[in-house]
Amino acid sequence: MPSSTSDPDLRFQLALAGRILAFVGQADAIMGFAGARASDGRSFWMKPMTLGLDEVRPGDLLRIGYDGKIVEGEGKPHNEWVFFASLFKDHPEHTAAVHTHAPHCLAVAAQGRTIEPFDQFGTHFYAHGVPLFEESPDRVYTFELAEAILRKMGQSPAVIISYHGILTVGRSMREAAMRAVFLEKAAQTQLLAYQGGSARPLPRELAIGLGRNAPYELLHEFYWNYYERQLRAKDPGFFA
Repeated sequence: MPSSTSDPDLRFQLALAGRILAFVGQADAIMGFAGARASDGRSFWMKPMTLGLDEVRPGDLLRIGYDGKIVEGEGKPHNEWVFFASLFKDHPEHTAAVHTHAPHCLAVAAQGRTIEPFDQFGTHFYAHGVPLFEESPDRVYTFELAEAILRKMGQSPAVIISYHGILTVGRSMREAAMRAVFLEKAAQTQLLAYQGGSARPLPRELAIGLGRNAPYELLHEFYWNYYERQLRAKDPGFFA
């Protein structure tokens, strides 16, 4: 299979994001994917459907036009390619995105809840809002459904699609991936809190203040670097 060659730095970041997401437990066999707008502004990168997040190397990635045609690379695109085509075509403020079947987020949504402030990560998402998309749990095979989910997300950093998964966005692959990691951490803490009985989230004003004032750009960088170090020790061949 011919390897992709353009956007080498971006492809490395995208493949590494997949490895990190798998490392923290968001891999679901071959399901789930990360993506980023290509440098030409008319296409985007994502993995082929036949590979898991923990298997992808930079040369495996597909560059796909907004019409679904493969521009570079070989393989079967995810059937939900329209999700990212809609995002990257119509939302220039977002450079990268992650869609996984994050299990704790799905469990929170199944309770009819969104993210509440039960830990520091929860305050961040509580302050910025994470809407629930409850209109359809279907796979995102149409532009109409993709656009409906993106409308629901609005200016939020993430949206939870009930009984399906999450979408996080960012100005960089690192930001989108770490938002997915932190969102799932917040959901896990929230579930544990409610399992213990009558849990009490932080008061609204305190939570919003904490969520808006934390240095999340630094946290994204430091957490990403930590996960990269762990993966370098675990799988040095990926970095060779």
